[in-house]
This record gives sequence, structure tokens and C-alpha cells, in this order.
Amino acid sequence: MERMAIEVLAGLMALSATPLFLDLALCIFGNLFPAQRPHADVRRSIRLAVVVPAHDEEAMIARTVASLQAADSGAEILVVAHNCSDGTARAAAEAGARVVELNNCKLRGKAAALRHGFAAALDGGANAVLVVDADTVVSPNLIAATRATLELGAEATQCRYELELPACGAESGAVHPLARLRALAFRGMNVLRARGRAGLGFSAGLFGNGFALTASALERVPFDASSIAEDVEYHTRLAEEGVRVYWVGEAFVHGHSPRSSKAQARQEARWEGGRLRVASRTTGGLIFALLRGRWRAAETLAEVWSLPLSRGMIVLLLSAFLAVHWLHVFVAACAAIALLHVLQTALAGSEPMRDLAALAAAPVYIVWKALITPLVLWQSRSRAEWARTKREAHQP
Repeated sequence: MERMAIEVLAGLMALSATPLFLDLALCIFGNLFPAQRPHADVRRSIRLAVVVPAHDEEAMIARTVASLQAADSGAEILVVAHNCSDGTARAAAEAGARVVELNNCKLRGKAAALRHGFAAALDGGANAVLVVDADTVVSPNLIAATRATLELGAEATQCRYELELPACGAESGAVHPLARLRALAFRGMNVLRARGRAGLGFSAGLFGNGFALTASALERVPFDASSIAEDVEYHTRLAEEGVRVYWVGEAFVHGHSPRSSKAQARQEARWEGGRLRVASRTTGGLIFALLRGRWRAAETLAEVWSLPLSRGMIVLLLSAFLAVHWLHVFVAACAAIALLHVLQTALAGSEPMRDLAALAAAPVYIVWKALITPLVLWQSRSRAEWARTKREAHQP
């Protein structure tokens, strides 16, 4: 009886880790190939508007608008000042953006701001929208590269999205190892896995910042996401309807990374808890899409049920203590996959040796992730609400 209980526990451990490591293995292989691009015999005309949802972003909005203007001075930049209690609207207007205000306490969260911004952009004559967060710096080619991919026939795109590395201490350029490790994990999720999916012909995914949608995509799949992980939720809807997100890897957005551990914990819990809630709500729809022949939905299903890599490693460590031979083989194979993924992720950055050195802080990071588990579960409840991550004013 005891042996049977151990075997059942081993099976549950392997089952919880399988989506993550299967997805990683596919993406490692996919990164060996260039991302597939859309093909069109005739380029279509794209009038692109940039929609920037902003809630109390007075400290950073001007930097974001200036970055977008440097990328393309001719593109309309539309800032949605959503339930702001500070000078976000004024700062955005002074920086040169078109500002629309949404002041309605019943319409909360980023998804509500995006719906308002999409409607305003399309009413203004745009036939595609590019979403950029209000704490972001973009590459000079972002708008041009996104527009070019849409002109070739893509209905949705996602560019490379990474975290800025916050400096610490008095030494110029010094970065705390945990901050570097967090940015490395973020790159693995939002760059390496997205690029690998694109290399295999799957949908790259949406990550909430640096993604674009055409008016036809929004008409086919209305943006009615309502969870705190609106990007993941909407991507599952696109996958269900067979709309593929194309990868624009030559352009990037760099989002703000909070310095305080409290703010980081809230942000991580919102990301993880929101994904868990979305997974529980969308599994049935994705399975139905597979039954209808939408084969790309299989990868999306694996994505939404994948544990974060740090939590996957916790599962492997616990599994190693169970006296089950086949489980030990499984753990060894998954550990090898994780190592290859981390190496690929580090090599994709500008400072691979420093990124790899930061892995010395991995045990501390894993313990920290375990400690915030109750907060993750709290954010996965049905009535969880989006909450703004506290920003620090940009230090040039």
C-alpha cells in the first residue's frame, strides 16, 4: 500500500512537470531554426497606432513617449490615462502624445484601458494597433519592423520583450545577482520560448508589451479579456480561432523592473496567479480547438499549464527524494533540458558570462519563489483584480 502511494505521488510529480519540460524541449529545438515569417504576394497598407495604457505613470510616461517618437515620428501615439490620480495625462500631452482619459471606477485593469484605446485608435483611422506599456523603452526599429510584418499578412505580432536591469549600489552599472537572474528567467519565457515556437511554426504568444493586432483580428476575436493576465487570456482566444502571432525578433521593448522585493513579489504573483486562473478557464476551449484541427492550439495548451522554470526545478528536487527509479530518469532528463534552456537564454543576451554567474543566486531565488506561493494562489482566485506595480522614477 505504501509503495502504491509513492508511485501515485511520483506520477503526480511527473505530470505537473511534463508540460514545462516538454515545452522547453520543443523550444530548444525550435531555436535552431529562423522564425517563420508571413507570406503575401501583395503588401497591404497598414496604418499603425501605438496604444499606451497608463495608470499613475507621471514619472515615466514622458520617457516612453520620447522613445516611441524616436522610433517613428509619424506614428500616432495614443496614451490612455486610466483612472489616474496624478499628472499622467498632462505629462503625456506635453511629451507629444494624443491623450484619451478613462475615468470610471467600475472599469478597472489594463484590459479595460486597452479596449478603450483600441476603439479610439480605430475610430481615428488606424487599421492596426501596437501596445506598449507606459514604463517602457523601445528599439528604434520597433514600429517599422512591426508594420512590415503586418503588411506581409500577419494578423498579430509580438516583439522581443525584456526587463531593464536596475542598477544597485554606487558602482556604475552594478546589478544585483537576483535582479540579473530574474531578467534571465524573464528572457527565457518571453524571448527564447517565443522564438522557439516561431521557429517550429507555432504562435509566438502575447506578453502584454510590444504586441500588435490588426483591426480584422480584433473583429474576428474581440478583445474581451477580463483577467489580470489579459495577454495570456487573449492569446488563448486567438489560438482557439486559429489566429497565429508572428515573432518580430529584430525589435524589442524593455520594461521597467521594480527594485523592491515587495513590488517584485506582487508583480510575479500577478503574472503567475493570472496564468493559473487563465489555464483553468481556457483548457476546454483549447482542447475543442484541437478537435477542430487547430493544431497550433496544442502548444498554447502546454504553455498555459507550464510551471515557471523555478517552480519546475522545485518539483524536480522534491522528486529526487522519492525512491522511484523511472522518476529519477525523468528528473535527469528534465534537468538536462533545463540546463540547455538556460545556456541558450544566457547566450541570447549581451552579457552571457555575467548571466551565467548570476546562477549562483538560484537557490535564493527558488526559496523566494516558494515563499510567495500563497500570494500566487491568492492572485489566481476568480475575483483577483489588477494592481499597479509601484514604480521608481527613472534615473538617467
